[in-house]
Amino acid sequence: MSRPLRIAAWTVALAAGAPALAAVCDGISEAPGSPLTTVRVASGLTRPLFATAPPDDVDRVFLVEQDGRILILRNGVVEATPFLDIRTIVRSPADSAGNEEGLLGLAFHPQYDVNGWLFVYYTNTSGNNVVARYTRSGSNPDAADPTSRVEVLPLAHPSNTNHNGGMIAFGPDDGYLYIAPGDGGAFCDLSENSQNGGSLLGKMLRIDVDALPYTIPADNPFVGAGAPLDEIWSQGLRNPFRFSFDRENGDLYIGDVGQDLWEEIDYLAAPNAGRGANFGWDNYEGTRCPNPSCPNEGPCTLANLVLPVVEYPHSEGCSVAGGYVYRGCRMRDLRGTYFYGDYCGDFVRSFRIVGGAVTDGRDRTAELAPGGGLTIADITSFGEDARGEIYIFDRGSGATGEVYKIVPILANLEVSGSGATPFVLAKGGAWTWEDLQATSSHPIATYRVWRHSGRGNGVFDCVFASADNVWPGGDAQNPAPESLFSYVVTGENAAGGRTSPGTATDGAPRTLSSGPCP
Repeated sequence: MSRPLRIAAWTVALAAGAPALAAVCDGISEAPGSPLTTVRVASGLTRPLFATAPPDDVDRVFLVEQDGRILILRNGVVEATPFLDIRTIVRSPADSAGNEEGLLGLAFHPQYDVNGWLFVYYTNTSGNNVVARYTRSGSNPDAADPTSRVEVLPLAHPSNTNHNGGMIAFGPDDGYLYIAPGDGGAFCDLSENSQNGGSLLGKMLRIDVDALPYTIPADNPFVGAGAPLDEIWSQGLRNPFRFSFDRENGDLYIGDVGQDLWEEIDYLAAPNAGRGANFGWDNYEGTRCPNPSCPNEGPCTLANLVLPVVEYPHSEGCSVAGGYVYRGCRMRDLRGTYFYGDYCGDFVRSFRIVGGAVTDGRDRTAELAPGGGLTIADITSFGEDARGEIYIFDRGSGATGEVYKIVPILANLEVSGSGATPFVLAKGGAWTWEDLQATSSHPIATYRVWRHSGRGNGVFDCVFASADNVWPGGDAQNPAPESLFSYVVTGENAAGGRTSPGTATDGAPRTLSSGPCP
């Protein structure tokens, strides 16, 4: 909170019965206006490239490994048993010379808590791409049933190993599944798939998977006999490896990997974001036509042409990693900011869309450097958890892949900050507060509880220290009825870095005693 925790003993007792189920941001202390950093939340992974979570599941993040496993990250630990392992049916970089094949996408059904359905996009052992549905185990919520596989949509892929696309996601407003296959590979779309309405490749597809076989939403733009095919939502894409919807307003962002010269980010506003759009490939590369990398393509006049809102040359990178609009709990001033990166450029950048125009473009690479001898490179993808916090994927080589989370710097976090879990007396006499290590991913070696015998405008003395966010015996100096104590909690990492104690009611920084903790 922005004020000290002035809690009389009888008030604490009344706060003990908080509901078990809470909104996704309940109990998360805010750190608006804070400089950013990244914290490594997973390492030793084999080609990790995506993260997501079922709606409202704030306890788990699901990590996708390209070779065919889905892992669970819970409270900063990657669990040893995979949620799903389909390596035997996935063709991945471990099986061939292709660097872009494998398990490429994961999406949980909007009603996952009821039906247990999850959808995956992968390259099968024949080199074709497949969208399939699996169902959660009936006996273990941390496992999908590997025998429950149902094929949803086969996507025949030419003999090339590249441009598989792979992103799948449910529209936040319509609940339909959006699928982004690449153009079929090689270079310059030799099979001319992207502008061919009779092919599903090089497109954004939109289907209804509430029952299988899937059906076509009635408002898809090309419903009717003949080409373009009914599944097509938009066309003219090269390799839209990652796209995302703004979870708040439904706007669509696509990171479409370029050919030899230009990388691009495409944007379309909700409602009907992207309906019937043509993003130009391979007549265009970026905003340029004739295509400078494929000069024999044309024409430059295309119906419903949508040009990128951001492009950059290959002097800066080679493969755009489309990201997410930040809508998380921790940093409200960043809400509406879109983060993206590049595999070769090893950069992370951001911008905002205001009134349909790009604004506030920034290079975040230096700010987001994790420090401590760690670096973020080989950026293939971004991910988003149930709270809307954003993750960055360093694919690595072999089992050296890492996952980083974008967070405020430690010194600008407040364990007792605004929005935080209340400092309450729980059953059994224990006092608890926000587990900052679990919610922010900053490693916390020690929590300290500080007390002031009054309204918190003086020096706070340390009265308890522990590695856990619980004070088992409570305060032996409980104030007498009608008297008052103020409490502040801080967290420290192993290097001695400390969270902020915040400010007093007069706006002055709170003062912590230099004396030892019991």
